[in-house]
Amino acid sequence: MKDVYLLSGFLGSGKTTLLVKWLTYIKQQGLKPAVIMNELGALGFDSDAVEEDVPLRELLEGCICCSPAEKTEAQIQQILHQEEFDVLLIETTGAAHPVASLDVILSPLFADHFDFKGIVTVVDAVRFLERDKLPIQTKALFFEQIKHGHLLVLNKVDVVDSEELEEVQFSLSQLNAKAKIVPTTYSTVDFSQLQHLAPSLSAHKPMRVGMELTLGTRLEVLSSSFPQYAVEEWIQSLSETVYRVKGYIQLPSTSKPHLFQYAYGMTQWMQEDVNVKTQLVVIGENLTACPTLETYQVLSTLKKIYPERERLTSLSTASDIDQVIDDELLDVQTHPRTRQTLEQKNEQLRQKVTLLDCSKWEEEYFLRKVTERFNELSTRFAQ
Repeated sequence: MKDVYLLSGFLGSGKTTLLVKWLTYIKQQGLKPAVIMNELGALGFDSDAVEEDVPLRELLEGCICCSPAEKTEAQIQQILHQEEFDVLLIETTGAAHPVASLDVILSPLFADHFDFKGIVTVVDAVRFLERDKLPIQTKALFFEQIKHGHLLVLNKVDVVDSEELEEVQFSLSQLNAKAKIVPTTYSTVDFSQLQHLAPSLSAHKPMRVGMELTLGTRLEVLSSSFPQYAVEEWIQSLSETVYRVKGYIQLPSTSKPHLFQYAYGMTQWMQEDVNVKTQLVVIGENLTACPTLETYQVLSTLKKIYPERERLTSLSTASDIDQVIDDELLDVQTHPRTRQTLEQKNEQLRQKVTLLDCSKWEEEYFLRKVTERFNELSTRFAQ
């Protein structure tokens, strides 16, 4: 997988200067960088700052989060399959919303090729002090860029005094308490701290950048087909802090996957003409509390079997669910003298599912999970 960073920040904050210095650092580490640069105009003036030996793709005449997704995906596909690189830096325009930019960049077509490391937001100290002079919508976008940054590079601190600097840092921490703030001049940063970021865009793992962060991404690889109603139920169960879900889902009734998209409370389904990987990209805040589609489906059946167990309402991870099923199969709640065999408990659990008021698909899906855990435990105890 290739590391990818999103470079955000308002117009004139010093993003390109930071980008150039970052590229130098990456090369010094013996790694190969690549760049996707987004500019609002028809001419890529800032791209001239990138040396010729660095693979570069430009997205011109529009913001990355407003341009057609196919255009952006094509550029990313090109650089992914035509160039050799280890780290991809994506510099957005000053008018780009970070969440919308993530949505475009992390297409389910190639999300599994990237390890998204985080958003680095460059903040102009002087402009921040004068933020109340900005139009309301512009100021709101400025704040959104800061709120969703995982590292805030506070630039141009040499032109503010100590009291103003303290005020800016305090205000930034109020907007984004989880991000580290790095005061600097001329976008000079110790880039080594960025190498210690934990992987983020991997199956079932939320984004981490130094500290526990808010905005995150998650890649869910789907190993089974799902009926539309099951997906819709999962979506309805998600927190409002899940902003976007998109990807490809195989329905039991069709031969080709469907493109699925969710945003702002609305879902959309579209039949595809080709076979693609069935996987979902989830973008939102505090994703650790949101179960994956596969985990949710098993969990919902467990709640029907054991409605009196309040502990089930707090579970959200696949390992949590595995542990519940394992405990049932191992009969851990029963006294050793009356404890049943693994085979007996497996049959009992299966019988409980067949008595539920649920669809045939739901029953079969859950039983496959039980079989998986039964086989795992049987193998473990046979050794």
